[in-house]
Amino acid sequence: MTTPPSPDDVPDGPATDPAWAPPDTPTSDTPTSDTDATPGPADAASPADGADETSPADGPEPSPIAGERPVRARTNGFAIAALVTGAVGLVLFAIAFAVAALVQIRRRGGRGRGLALGGLGASAAWLAAAAIIAALFGDSLFSAGEGEADPRQRDGYVLSSTLKVGDCFTAQTRDSADPNVFPSRCDSPHNGEVVAKPTLPAGPFPGVGRLAAQAAALCKERTPDNVKKVVDDDFDARAELPKRKDWENGKRTVTCTLVYVGEGKYVGEGKSLITPLSRAVITPRHEAMFEQGECLEKWDESMTPPVVDCDRPHKFQVLATYKLQGKEYPGRGKLERMVSKGCAKRAADIWGSDSPPDGVYPTFSTPTEQEWRRGYRDVYCLIAGNGPLKRSFVPKK
Repeated sequence: MTTPPSPDDVPDGPATDPAWAPPDTPTSDTPTSDTDATPGPADAASPADGADETSPADGPEPSPIAGERPVRARTNGFAIAALVTGAVGLVLFAIAFAVAALVQIRRRGGRGRGLALGGLGASAAWLAAAAIIAALFGDSLFSAGEGEADPRQRDGYVLSSTLKVGDCFTAQTRDSADPNVFPSRCDSPHNGEVVAKPTLPAGPFPGVGRLAAQAAALCKERTPDNVKKVVDDDFDARAELPKRKDWENGKRTVTCTLVYVGEGKYVGEGKSLITPLSRAVITPRHEAMFEQGECLEKWDESMTPPVVDCDRPHKFQVLATYKLQGKEYPGRGKLERMVSKGCAKRAADIWGSDSPPDGVYPTFSTPTEQEWRRGYRDVYCLIAGNGPLKRSFVPKK
């Protein structure tokens, strides 16, 4: 039996607590055999417990791994965008970027919260400035006063409400809601005219929708009789309405205008008229059947061309007129081939094999697809010259 060592034989170094070792693991203090209890040469060569060894707790802290550096959080890109767009007044973009930045920073971490808040602050400043300006100047920024040109338009444009009945102008044809027009002489190319300025009855402001319906009914009643038949096809009927503020100040006048959009000659942004509507003879072409041999000063696809004496210079002469048959529109190409054959046959009936005479060439006019769908099938076989015609080439019936 091995005798337990005396206290004097116990090493001075710290003993290992057996509680932290596996149950079957021998400790340095508990010998497992007689041989193990007696120190040997190997034990003598080994340093004593606690001698010249540095305890991990007392020694220097381990140095960081080579090449490893602290990682600095990146600035959120949306936050930067929010600040930039807010500073230049792009309020909607700034707000959107700022919200996206704050959400990402909250979920993922990162820097830029201050930048995002700065973008929101700049946007708020822009909105406050806009509200102050609107309160100070009101409608004067967005609409022209009576008799003043809209500052958004080019020089020379005025509101149609500043013109008198019978005044002519040139207007845009693409935007029927634009009340700005360019005043023009009625005997010069233009495309519009003020036809009436009725006043609506007094009462509370009826609202924009009801006001527009009342104005349209009044303007239709005031349309000149000589153009009523072609308003729907060749004219855009427009009405400039009084604003709520004007209505409350007692101004209830509606400006009724007609803008020509027929198949005439293009002039600038619109199409041309060269006479006041009060003196115009505007009859749909399909309602005027010309006679063979009549001479025409010009040809207009939507209004009745003026008939002149054939001894006077003229552009066209009527060779023949007839009507097509059929329910379905045949298409432009097929229609023109059909009409070309029909006019050639009628020319041969008039001139025989010598058609056409020297100095003239045949041409024709066919119904448009829109006219065809409304039931018009009129064809006009015409002759024209390289210059003005000065005599008749077609005998009258």
